[in-house]
Amino acid sequence: MLMVFVLAAVAVNQQELTLSFALWQTPFALSMFWWLLAAFLLGLFFGALTLLWVSGKYRFRERQLRRDLEKANADLARCRGEIAPSIK
Repeated sequence: MLMVFVLAAVAVNQQELTLSFALWQTPFALSMFWWLLAAFLLGLFFGALTLLWVSGKYRFRERQLRRDLEKANADLARCRGEIAPSIK
Protein backbone atom coordinates (compact mmCIF):
# COMPACT_ATOMS: atom_id res chain seq x y z
CA MET A 1 0.00 0.00 0.00
CA LEU A 2 2.80 2.39 0.89
CA MET A 3 4.61 1.57 -2.33
CA VAL A 4 1.49 2.47 -4.34
CA PHE A 5 1.34 5.83 -2.56
CA VAL A 6 5.02 6.51 -3.21
CA LEU A 7 4.71 5.63 -6.89
CA ALA A 8 1.62 7.81 -7.21
CA ALA A 9 3.40 10.70 -5.50
CA VAL A 10 6.38 10.35 -7.81
CA ALA A 11 4.14 10.25 -10.88
CA VAL A 12 2.07 13.29 -9.89
CA ASN A 13 4.77 15.57 -8.48
CA GLN A 14 7.26 15.76 -11.34
CA GLN A 15 7.21 19.53 -11.76
CA GLU A 16 10.58 20.99 -10.81
CA LEU A 17 10.65 24.02 -8.57
CA THR A 18 12.98 26.06 -6.41
CA LEU A 19 12.17 27.03 -2.84
CA SER A 20 12.14 30.65 -1.72
CA PHE A 21 12.49 31.78 1.88
CA ALA A 22 12.17 35.54 2.34
CA LEU A 23 15.14 36.84 0.29
CA TRP A 24 16.93 33.50 -0.13
CA GLN A 25 16.23 31.04 -2.92
CA THR A 26 17.62 27.54 -3.40
CA PRO A 27 20.32 27.47 -6.08
CA PHE A 28 18.88 24.32 -7.69
CA ALA A 29 15.52 22.95 -8.73
CA LEU A 30 14.10 19.58 -7.68
CA SER A 31 10.76 17.96 -8.23
CA MET A 32 8.13 18.55 -5.59
CA PHE A 33 8.33 14.89 -4.58
CA TRP A 34 11.98 15.22 -3.52
CA TRP A 35 11.31 18.42 -1.56
CA LEU A 36 8.42 16.73 0.26
CA LEU A 37 10.48 13.62 0.92
CA ALA A 38 13.35 15.71 2.29
CA ALA A 39 10.97 17.63 4.57
CA PHE A 40 9.42 14.37 5.79
CA LEU A 41 12.82 12.80 6.51
CA LEU A 42 14.06 15.93 8.30
CA GLY A 43 10.91 15.90 10.42
CA LEU A 44 11.46 12.25 11.28
CA PHE A 45 15.08 12.92 12.21
CA PHE A 46 14.39 15.95 14.42
CA GLY A 47 11.35 14.26 15.97
CA ALA A 48 13.42 11.21 16.90
CA LEU A 49 16.21 13.43 18.22
CA THR A 50 13.74 15.35 20.39
CA LEU A 51 12.16 12.14 21.64
CA LEU A 52 15.59 10.77 22.52
CA TRP A 53 16.46 13.96 24.39
CA VAL A 54 13.22 14.05 26.40
CA SER A 55 13.13 10.33 27.20
CA GLY A 56 16.81 10.43 28.17
CA LYS A 57 16.06 13.18 30.66
CA TYR A 58 13.24 11.13 32.21
CA ARG A 59 15.33 7.93 32.28
CA PHE A 60 18.09 9.77 34.11
CA ARG A 61 15.59 11.18 36.64
CA GLU A 62 14.02 7.74 37.14
CA ARG A 63 17.46 6.24 37.78
CA GLN A 64 18.12 8.92 40.42
CA LEU A 65 14.76 8.31 42.09
CA ARG A 66 15.29 4.53 42.16
CA ARG A 67 18.70 5.04 43.77
CA ASP A 68 17.17 7.35 46.39
CA LEU A 69 14.36 4.85 47.05
CA GLU A 70 16.82 1.99 47.52
CA LYS A 71 18.81 4.12 49.98
CA ALA A 72 15.64 5.06 51.89
CA ASN A 73 14.56 1.40 52.03
CA ALA A 74 17.99 0.39 53.32
CA ASP A 75 17.83 3.12 55.99
CA LEU A 76 14.33 1.98 56.96
CA ALA A 77 15.46 -1.64 57.25
CA ARG A 78 18.44 -0.54 59.37
CA CYS A 79 16.18 1.51 61.64
CA ARG A 80 13.72 -1.37 62.01
CA GLY A 81 16.61 -3.64 62.90
CA GLU A 82 17.80 -1.23 65.62
CA ILE A 83 14.34 -0.74 67.12
CA ALA A 84 13.13 -4.36 67.06
CA PRO A 85 15.69 -5.83 69.56
CA SER A 86 15.04 -3.06 72.11
CA ILE A 87 11.29 -3.76 72.14
CA LYS A 88 11.73 -7.39 73.19
